[in-house]
Amino acid sequence: MKQPKPFKYIRHMPLFGVFRALIMKPFYRRPEITFLCDVEQPAIFVSNHDAKRGPVTSEAWFPIRTAKWGAYEMLCDYNTRRKYLRDVFYIKKQGMGRAKASFKAFFEAFFSLYIYRGMNIMPTYPDARLSRTLGDSVEVLKNGISVWIWPEDSDGGYDEVIGKFFPGFVMLAELFRRRTGADVPIYPVYYHSGLKKLVVGRPRYAHALKEHGMDRNAIAEVLRNDVNDLYYEHIIK
Repeated sequence: MKQPKPFKYIRHMPLFGVFRALIMKPFYRRPEITFLCDVEQPAIFVSNHDAKRGPVTSEAWFPIRTAKWGAYEMLCDYNTRRKYLRDVFYIKKQGMGRAKASFKAFFEAFFSLYIYRGMNIMPTYPDARLSRTLGDSVEVLKNGISVWIWPEDSDGGYDEVIGKFFPGFVMLAELFRRRTGADVPIYPVYYHSGLKKLVVGRPRYAHALKEHGMDRNAIAEVLRNDVNDLYYEHIIK
């Protein structure tokens, strides 16, 4: 397996702009976007995933340009991308039959690398290599670009009410503060494709929560609850 190339934020990718306008936007309609407060930048946005609809919608319609975290396998060679799409994304997470999953993954893997790069996806890892992602993310934030992260545990599929958040985004906020002295805002976001609504909540600050005695997992739990509260209070109400 070839490893992903080092991440570099791409400000202008003209052909991808055409793809966004002609493919992404017609197939993923504009949601009603609500900000519950003014948004400071740079920032970290943490959101539910809503399968592939969440990432694509954030790229197509969200008014703030962001770099995003994504599975490293999707930035590797064709066979790695195809197997990840088939075995993990479609079969494991969406419960799709193997034949249909194989068919979709076979074709999607041809162009998925281009889409990931156009969306400025940073490869994330389940091991010590996550330090690369954190370092790249800090540099992105230092350049005034926000970072979008989907931290939910989706091994059992994508749920409307999120059951668990991984604390990688808290580690990012901690590292950013260590290197810059600033406490980057973390905004909860909820997107519902069926109701075509996207809501951005009020920010939390990891250092302030740590001063109240919370560890990384507790802070991740606070943000998970914030995201779920957006669902209950602003999406389905």
